[in-house]
Amino acid sequence: MHTSAVLFPIINDFVNINIAPIAAHLCNDLVKARFSLQNKVKLDLGCAMTETRVTAEDVARLAGVSRSTVSRAFTPGRVVNKDTRAIILRAAKKLGYEPNALAQALISKRSQIVGVMMGELSNPFHAVLHQALGRSLHEHGLIPVSAQLVPGESASGFISMFRQYQVNVVVLTSHNFSVDWIDALRNAGLKVVLLNRVDEERYTSAICADHAQGGYIAARHLLERGCTRIGVCEGTDGYWTSATRLQGHLKGLEAAGQTPVFVSKGDYTYASGSACAERILNGDLPTPDGLLCPNDLFAIGLMDRLRARAGMRFPEDIAVIGFDDIPMGAWEGNSLTTVRLPIGQMADRTAEVIARNNSGTKVLDETIWIPCRIVARSSA
Repeated sequence: MHTSAVLFPIINDFVNINIAPIAAHLCNDLVKARFSLQNKVKLDLGCAMTETRVTAEDVARLAGVSRSTVSRAFTPGRVVNKDTRAIILRAAKKLGYEPNALAQALISKRSQIVGVMMGELSNPFHAVLHQALGRSLHEHGLIPVSAQLVPGESASGFISMFRQYQVNVVVLTSHNFSVDWIDALRNAGLKVVLLNRVDEERYTSAICADHAQGGYIAARHLLERGCTRIGVCEGTDGYWTSATRLQGHLKGLEAAGQTPVFVSKGDYTYASGSACAERILNGDLPTPDGLLCPNDLFAIGLMDRLRARAGMRFPEDIAVIGFDDIPMGAWEGNSLTTVRLPIGQMADRTAEVIARNNSGTKVLDETIWIPCRIVARSSA
């Protein structure tokens, strides 16, 4: 794991920040720091730090109860007299007290901190997914700690970090985590939740959009628009989502007695869509009247290239449909018809599963499927 990166858990998003320039800046500021006799610290950053942190002992003293009672009042599931809890909460609010999540985890053995493993964020879909997940976890009283996987990196360093934070549940959101990764996390005693993917060979919780159903309704949408020569483009080779979306596309065509005019290899990038457009324009692929793309980024790259080189219009020349419903698909220049993944629902269900697990409720490993829907715009 890279020592030059520090992980910040935040409410609505996840940020992986390189600390080298920040550390240099802070070093310069620390030279200017002045320490008073009361140990107050003030940095030349336009803000001051208070001399002490409010503790549970301070709250207990003001509320007239023991420290252990304060701890129980802030621990979900612990029994505390209703009136006593109200007195403690008022005292805490007056003092500005916030409980220490790590300390609570050590005492209760139930951490509210959730590990989130991310893959590459070059696809805007993943940024939207992580923002939604962060918001849902926060609404359930959970704290996300995110880490980004570098290709070829082993699980051991991340397992060590998660143990330091008393994490007991890890969410995997990327498609490029191998089965060895899942096994390593589970063998370390961590519960694994898969988001937007499933692993049929391992019995673990998974919350996933129904990509096959999404592919099916995409194909049916083009057929209903009168397309008779439909091409299909695949996503990144080896990804579960790629195979599942392709399966849905082909089944949708098959149900209408049609076969695709071509099935072309590709991946989930803008450049891959542009390359597919080049093959169509050069005659390497037959020109379709409808095209099923593996994701929105691919579709936008394809349309941009066909417009730039051949002045093509959508859907007049080719009807194009994407997959994911990223924000830029709705931009006026794209107006991309697409399959919307239920990101908000997936994030909410993931947070619910984790919250139930942390509350002590027995949660059976399960796969939760959430259907997709078509968002019709002008491209198809």
